[in-house]
Amino acid sequence: MSVIPKEVLSDYKELFEQANKLVEDESKSDPPTDPYRSHYKARDVLLTLKKLLDDQLVSLQASEADGGQEELIYKAMLGFVQRDLGRIYIFTEESSEGEKYLVRCLELLESHKQRPECIIAYMGAINELSIVLGSRQEYKKAADLLLKAEQSYQAFKQSGEVALNLTELHTPDETPGGGNQELENIYTLCGFYLAQMYGHIGEPEKSAQCCHRTLYRQLQYKTYDPIDFALNTATLSQYYIGKDRFKEARHHLAAATIIMAEHEATMLKPEMSEQQRADYTETFKHRYADVARCWAKYGLSLLQVSRERLLADDDEDEDGNKLNKATAQLALEDQDYRFVDLDLAACERRVSCDFCLTFDDAKLVFHFVNEWLDVAKDYYKAETEATEYAKIMQDFAEAYEAIAFFEDNPENQAKMQKRRAKYLEDLLDLLDPVFYLKICRECWYVAGTAHAAVTDIRLDNMKAQQSPTPEEVKKVNQSCLKAIKHFESYAKSYLVDNTEKWRSNMELCEQRLMLFAHFHIGRLYYKLIGANPQQQLEQLNQCLRYYKRFSEACAEHKEASQPMHGEIGVVREMLELLPLKIMTVKRRLE
Repeated sequence: MSVIPKEVLSDYKELFEQANKLVEDESKSDPPTDPYRSHYKARDVLLTLKKLLDDQLVSLQASEADGGQEELIYKAMLGFVQRDLGRIYIFTEESSEGEKYLVRCLELLESHKQRPECIIAYMGAINELSIVLGSRQEYKKAADLLLKAEQSYQAFKQSGEVALNLTELHTPDETPGGGNQELENIYTLCGFYLAQMYGHIGEPEKSAQCCHRTLYRQLQYKTYDPIDFALNTATLSQYYIGKDRFKEARHHLAAATIIMAEHEATMLKPEMSEQQRADYTETFKHRYADVARCWAKYGLSLLQVSRERLLADDDEDEDGNKLNKATAQLALEDQDYRFVDLDLAACERRVSCDFCLTFDDAKLVFHFVNEWLDVAKDYYKAETEATEYAKIMQDFAEAYEAIAFFEDNPENQAKMQKRRAKYLEDLLDLLDPVFYLKICRECWYVAGTAHAAVTDIRLDNMKAQQSPTPEEVKKVNQSCLKAIKHFESYAKSYLVDNTEKWRSNMELCEQRLMLFAHFHIGRLYYKLIGANPQQQLEQLNQCLRYYKRFSEACAEHKEASQPMHGEIGVVREMLELLPLKIMTVKRRLE
């Protein structure tokens, strides 16, 4: 029971409520010319309240009281005032003043932080202070402070006490209960901020664990917005994908999908206006499309990593990696990555989390990727969201590249590579390179790579036959010329005003791809099958021209060409061979 008279507590409560109403309600009507008007008024009310509480504490200490319950309640209320003043000063862009009030709150409550009256204000002030420190890039200091708040929370929970919020301090005769919910919400926020700080200081695994814990607690205490929860959970899945931890990634994407499905079933209320219903539906479709794209990335990454594993040469290293990953998996506990209260089994069964070993394995993942890309494409239209639409089309193309690797039949491989190129060529027909140059460059290069792959497959088929038909020769040349066309478009986009001079502002990766483009063009001209000596001569001259450009560019861009030892060796040999071949063809023309 409080020893402070009810009428005094009532006066304090009235001032607190007045300040809270100004911040939460009246500030929404503040004019753009005076955006902080209500916050300034709330600050003045809290400063008045702070003076009253300071005076009461001085009076108590002057009377040599024993520092009992009365003094503790005054300190707790003063802590809440200082926390709220800190928030307001920070909101009104006076961070240094706000920081002072938050620090004073922590100093005031440090020795009482495990008391039910003080734990909420103490942890709340730490959360607010961590934001200030983070804005100054003092991430380590913020993380240490948040860990201190976490320790205080754990110790308080072990004590079995019930936290008291501000309302319960003002009305001590009421049964406590709201304070515990407020404390849990504050601790959830603590984990959210800690995840961000870990991310900034290079601790991604700890950051992911804190992110998951935050999401788990939001579910547990039903404090989540379904759309935000789904997006955050799907985003966290991308971290696990990057670590080849597909089981955890799938689990988070399944959780996002289930929460979205539950939300869709209940989001439209009878009392909503038509506009509100339209807005909710639009938001849902947009965010469901984003979750769909995350599912597609999951499948594409699973196919890509499966391919890399099958191509890996060093079995010993691979076994070591497997052992390390298995050990890491064993160290995980359910609460580190699972939402144990959600039934996700049916959703998870739709796609494997195991690496693909055969075409049949890969085909199931490939179809799964295409299903989700279709969902994303239904929302992101070329007319309204050209950039996002382009990324989805590029993902379709990537899916065909991935499945082609697992296909044993060369003819089917060629069909898949042609489909891959078709997606990109359709995109190139749609986009203006003036406005979408980066995307067009990506499409030119990858479409060139796809047609070059088709060329190689068809040439291999021809070599297996004693006398290829004119139709087979025609098909080889067609795919070869398409590849050349795309690589040349790519290369020209980096040249200065139709000269052969490269743009000066190219990044290292762009220089390297430019070198590869020249190498591919030279190689493709050499593979063209000429119908007569004159045609052969033209093709050999073009091959020589591009190989010379490649060689000169390697000398000029040494850093970019450093990893291209194989290509440089091939070109060096070809530069010796080609003049002799050209002379031979010329003699045939004489």
